[in-house]
Amino acid sequence: MPSPIDSSPDDNTPSRSLVLAAGIVLLVQDFSLFAPMAVLGGAIQWPDSLDFPPAQMLPLLREQLAGVRLGYGLYLGYSLLFLATGVLTVRLAARPGPLGALALIAIGAAAASALARSIGILRWLTGSTVLADAYAAPGLSAEGSAAIEAMQAAINAWGGAIGEMLGVAAFAAIWAIAASLVILRDRQLPVWAGVAGLVVGVFVALPALELFGIAPPVSIVVSTTGIQLWFMALGLLFLWRAWRQPARG
Repeated sequence: MPSPIDSSPDDNTPSRSLVLAAGIVLLVQDFSLFAPMAVLGGAIQWPDSLDFPPAQMLPLLREQLAGVRLGYGLYLGYSLLFLATGVLTVRLAARPGPLGALALIAIGAAAASALARSIGILRWLTGSTVLADAYAAPGLSAEGSAAIEAMQAAINAWGGAIGEMLGVAAFAAIWAIAASLVILRDRQLPVWAGVAGLVVGVFVALPALELFGIAPPVSIVVSTTGIQLWFMALGLLFLWRAWRQPARG
């Protein structure tokens, strides 16, 4: 007997509840990014603050700690939601029944992306806050300040490579491209969705070139905007299909 997540009880089309859930999750994923952007932008001038030198960032981080915790907490939730977005999109892109290797690659990439993003975010909620407190300690020597600044620079570079280069760029691109190939192969979704996803996947991958010392032709803000627009298009498509599909029971 097919499970509700695979198909409706009467045929091989996905259940209305699954399609509706996918539409809602994709639109939540799309619009929820604005919350951490607004909070962090007001508190620490994010995303420009990602490139601030430690001597500027550490005092600002300590001064705006409440806003940083709220903003990055929201961003953590957004990043973890990416796994649900990735799984639901692949499930509806693939034919009903067991998922094939390409779909499983896409889901694995979505999981890796969510994990890498979360690790990158946690640098601001853990190690950097400890260093910010140490940096503000009374009587800190010049040598001590320089050591803390060096540690903060290293943590930021390490966390940024994992979160932004791997999570937001490389693994998200693998998911987008693999999911788009599933769309084009199985034709459960319109062809335009697969073609748009392939284009988005290429743009999302470009910032990861920085890992190899190559200046990317587009910023991570531009690539993120592209995938957000794709989320919106897919979310609206799923809501439209759920609205047109009669409820079963």
